[in-house]
Amino acid sequence: MRKNVFTAMELSGILFCAAAVFFLRELYELNPESTAGILFGSVNHSVWEQLKPIILCYILYGLAELMCAMPYFRRFVSAKAVGLYASVILYILIKIFLPAEFDGALTLISITLGFIISKKLTVFKKDISFMFCPACLMLLLIFIMYFSFSPFPPKTDLFLDKESGMYGIIPDYIDKGASYLCGK
Repeated sequence: MRKNVFTAMELSGILFCAAAVFFLRELYELNPESTAGILFGSVNHSVWEQLKPIILCYILYGLAELMCAMPYFRRFVSAKAVGLYASVILYILIKIFLPAEFDGALTLISITLGFIISKKLTVFKKDISFMFCPACLMLLLIFIMYFSFSPFPPKTDLFLDKESGMYGIIPDYIDKGASYLCGK
């Protein structure tokens, strides 16, 4: 493993992923008809849709780290899975209590936590390679959720767009102002 490259990539990954997340959150609004906007962007302002770009950027940057820094594969995958879940859980827990004005800071904090945890676990003296199979299962689960919950969201608060009162992809023909006035 190239420790200097790995450390530099982990630190730069925080800023790169944060910038990419802010772009991807607006991708659907820039091109609402595209499949790429639905898959990679946020289709509404629910907590889950704000998490999707974080998940995507974290995983893609992890693949870049794997190619460039060449860390020990099993240890790295295990550490990245734990870091990703820590980032997602922190975002969800804090997002419930903080208003939308703090979303940028919350995104940066959750991404930073994920990268710090994954770096610490990757270079940790104790080998965490035994977690490889559960980590692969965790990553498979997050991929299934990532691709399933935008078109078919569960009817829970995590997936509710509080601005429109709707779940998932909001159709173009919906009058958002009227639904707001009706209390939906």
